[in-house]
Amino acid sequence: MTMSSPISALADCPVKSLLARPGGSLAMLIEAKGGFPRRPGAMMALWPDGARVGRLGAGCIDADIAAHLDRTEPVTHLIYGEGGPIDLPLPCGGQVRIALIHAPCADWLSSIWDDRIRRRTGHWDVDLQSGKPQRAAQGRGQGFQLTLPPPPAFQIHGEGDEALALSQLVAALGFPSIGADATPDAHSAVVTLFHDHDREMPALKRALASQAFYVGALGSRRAQNVRLQSLALEGVTPQDLDRMRGPIGVVARGRDPRLIAASALTEILAEYEERFG
Repeated sequence: MTMSSPISALADCPVKSLLARPGGSLAMLIEAKGGFPRRPGAMMALWPDGARVGRLGAGCIDADIAAHLDRTEPVTHLIYGEGGPIDLPLPCGGQVRIALIHAPCADWLSSIWDDRIRRRTGHWDVDLQSGKPQRAAQGRGQGFQLTLPPPPAFQIHGEGDEALALSQLVAALGFPSIGADATPDAHSAVVTLFHDHDREMPALKRALASQAFYVGALGSRRAQNVRLQSLALEGVTPQDLDRMRGPIGVVARGRDPRLIAASALTEILAEYEERFG
């Protein structure tokens, strides 16, 4: 089976926490049926003293997972919901399967964290009997196929209330931000939020020349048409112009800066989910 991680870039990362504090276990969601609000690949770190980092579900499920930390096998398999041996029905229905890896390989955890720092996608084949992982080609292997893309990074240009609101939302959700002069990678979103549209041109040209998965700019449809004409005159190719998003966001005609920011963020995360989820 081939699964991928949920969108997550929380500062309290289970992998980073296990590296900083050895002696814990790693619980990983390996299958979800029904409306369970996590995707296979989601992780939680747990320690015998009751400490936890991350969540896999409602509190009762997470608490029950912690009750199995004293098991002696390398991996404990747990099933919750319909058909499971534990009487913990899921409010959303369906069934989830958890693999509790009691002594996760430190080298593996270090590799996952190194991939994240270097913003590389990691593909892993995890043996669900021994808990041993190995690098794998995408979709290949005999065990649980785990894909861990880097979280979306945001490059936000602008000085007004919209830029401030979007920056605050991004920070609150724990997503990384990159400097205005940095080159965006394939997992980066670039947003310009200027009311003076002449000021956005340099940033948009750099963004459209990069691999950024999302490039968008504040403004009306009329402003977007003028923007595209200006970018074409600046030498931007038709293929790159097709990547230019505007008006941005999922809510039409938003006027409140907070609504504009939330609307744009929703659109960006939906695009990330479609491409990398």
